[in-house]
Amino acid sequence: MNQSTASRLHHIDILRGLIILFMVLDHSMVFCIDYNVTDPMTIPGTDEKVFASRFLSHFCAPLFIFLSGLSAAMTEVRHSNSREFAKALIIRGLVLIGLEFTLVSWSWSFNPTYPMLYAQIIWAIGWGFIGLGVFRLMGLKAVMLMGVSVVFFHDLFHGVRFDEGSVSYYIWSIFHQKNVLLLPMDFKVRTTYPMLPVMGLMALAYMLGRAYVASGFSRQFEQLMLKTGVACIGLYSILRVFNLYGDPGLFTFFSEWHLTVMSFLNPTKYPLSLQFMLLTVGVGLMLLYFFAKLKVTFSQGFLQVLGKTSMFSYILHLYVGHLLSWILIPVFGFGLEDMTYGQTLTGLPEGFSLTYFQTCLFASMVIFITWVCARHYLPWKLHNKNRWVAKYI
Repeated sequence: MNQSTASRLHHIDILRGLIILFMVLDHSMVFCIDYNVTDPMTIPGTDEKVFASRFLSHFCAPLFIFLSGLSAAMTEVRHSNSREFAKALIIRGLVLIGLEFTLVSWSWSFNPTYPMLYAQIIWAIGWGFIGLGVFRLMGLKAVMLMGVSVVFFHDLFHGVRFDEGSVSYYIWSIFHQKNVLLLPMDFKVRTTYPMLPVMGLMALAYMLGRAYVASGFSRQFEQLMLKTGVACIGLYSILRVFNLYGDPGLFTFFSEWHLTVMSFLNPTKYPLSLQFMLLTVGVGLMLLYFFAKLKVTFSQGFLQVLGKTSMFSYILHLYVGHLLSWILIPVFGFGLEDMTYGQTLTGLPEGFSLTYFQTCLFASMVIFITWVCARHYLPWKLHNKNRWVAKYI
């Protein structure tokens, strides 16, 4: 990809950067307040501010997955053949899964021996790359068929259950049903993001990316993406309002209009339901169209920096947020004896809590520190593309 083409795709980096902002706010709330939200969120029963923050964060996972598939299609030309490309995808997927259970997991607990591992978004993207690599070896038709069938029909299998502890239970928990799995040495893993819908979404994004590349990144194709985004929102609205299909949670009309709106914007995230993907990816496609109209220099020193260093920024912000929350422990009158390190995920004292406004300030500080570090990391990454760290982080 030459320099002019790379600059033409600034809208992808802008969207990635925006997602980073939403994600930092969501994770900051985990470090700062009692942020126990259900999936889907309980309505009524969820504070409006918390709902709004969580709703914004809903765009992070599916759009990270979608943009990963889109970007994969744009990098395929760097490989001599489809087999080499598929191998690169599978290796990248395995590396990401490894990062999930090491650097990412440790950032949440600051404890390599913490007995609960969380298979979250980096794990999900890793499996998405592996699935895309395997199906790419089978051909483009196989990728397309897998993407369409999984995204549109995996919701038919929500009722499938297996006996806890059985081999089928473990396999199904990895593919489709969020569960806690027991591992050797008293470790457990929560399959927060089952991989089946993730693989389907990435496959469709990859196929869209191939068409985008074939069009020469044309404005006409970007208009098609806009129309596709509008169609996704339209289909979501029909499925949601009439409770037809595509989500285990039901839409409800309330006497208070804001509760009705919250219910409308409250699809199920784990696993990614069809309605959840239609809503988030639909908005994402529309944003890509409008961001493409912005000047190449728009937020080049901020959102684009975060977008170009998305993996680095993702890992770093978790360590920064967790460390800042620990620094605040004595500020709020707690001592070391009050910490729950090794007992709870974050190790913060029971009762440690910031106001919503303070949490937003906290998130702003995390974003600022992450951005400063990312701004220094980006030139190093660009000049060391063949190094392992620059290649995968």
